[in-house]
Amino acid sequence: MIKENYNIDAKRPHIRLAKKEDLPELVDLENICFKEETFNKKQLEYLLLRAKSLVMVVSVDGKIIGSVIILLRAHISHARIYSLNVHPGYRRGGTGSLIMDTALKLLKERGTEKVTLEVEVNNKAAQSLYYSKDFSMDKMLKKYYKNGNDAMHLVKRL
Repeated sequence: MIKENYNIDAKRPHIRLAKKEDLPELVDLENICFKEETFNKKQLEYLLLRAKSLVMVVSVDGKIIGSVIILLRAHISHARIYSLNVHPGYRRGGTGSLIMDTALKLLKERGTEKVTLEVEVNNKAAQSLYYSKDFSMDKMLKKYYKNGNDAMHLVKRL
């Protein structure tokens, strides 16, 4: 039996552009999702408020559970996915796919022709997501990360 005031949409993910007020939750999410290669508060604040970027968040019950930061290039129809975060408790449930689909659709509507990103060679889950969105590898980046791991540079034409 469903309670009368039960909100059927409460557990549904909601995607929107990030706001200044989201900064504390974005910092928390960054620290939860990454052990190394994390953005600090000052860097996230710059990316959110001053950089030529597109920052989107996905929330459930008003709590941010995922984000994507995309750097935009002035007068160039090229964008770079700089960061994609999904809270560990929400991974493998479609959240990453949902935010990627939404971001890619928005970029295409804005006239972006090419999207690039880097992914660690050992991050098979992220690679699977990106390949499912028709990204392809165009080069290997040796010792790209602070820990010395290599990265794959991926590209997608919109």
